[in-house]
Amino acid sequence: MDKKLKQSLKVAAVRRELIVIWLLSGEKIKGIAEVATDPERVKINAIDGPVWVQINDVESISRVVRLRVEGETDK
Repeated sequence: MDKKLKQSLKVAAVRRELIVIWLLSGEKIKGIAEVATDPERVKINAIDGPVWVQINDVESISRVVRLRVEGETDK
């Protein structure tokens, strides 16, 4: 696996970002990344529940990054 992909997964998990993972099998998994104790797998909280994915099975990922505008309030 590409070192940048692994680092991107780690950052997404620490920040609890929404991610979409494409697997080598063609499957797509969408959910919130979580920090896992197993360095060979990533935990994703998907709509159907938690999913553990082998890092070597990941082809690519997309991270959804939320930006806050200074002075903006939540309604």
